[in-house]
Amino acid sequence: MKITALEEYGLRCLLRVAEQPPGESISAQAVADLEGMSLPYTQKILRTLTQGGLIDSRRGAQGGFLLALPAEEISLGDVIRVLGGLFEVEDICERHTGELERCARGCGCTIRPVWSFISRFVIETLDGISVAALLADEASVRRHLSRQHHQHQERPLPGSAPQ
Repeated sequence: MKITALEEYGLRCLLRVAEQPPGESISAQAVADLEGMSLPYTQKILRTLTQGGLIDSRRGAQGGFLLALPAEEISLGDVIRVLGGLFEVEDICERHTGELERCARGCGCTIRPVWSFISRFVIETLDGISVAALLADEASVRRHLSRQHHQHQERPLPGSAPQ
């Protein structure tokens, strides 16, 4: 999995907004300063997050950015989708067709189940982490991921027969 700069910085910007007390906003300049980013790049990211429905903007002297939904209702997967980073297995198959219109391995592909498993695991993991969970300390996030991993291991692999 490749994490782009936009995804990393976008998540960091969103977390700065989420750290604010409920109903309070933070300015783009404050986010830029706290993250060591340029103001234009920070504004671009905040605009993308606003257009994606994750944050709202306020104008005026008390203006700035605040979460559009409670932090518990926004998953890391939601954030990555808004920033353009999550894709399904079909996207992989459609993007890598060589010079053909369709993938030469379209029927009976032995690679697709691997991409499908990895994709599903990544999506389930990201969708299982709320922004609220990311506001805790690092040890808490590690414990959350460990619990999530154990729950994932208890489920059968996609496409496998029950034992």
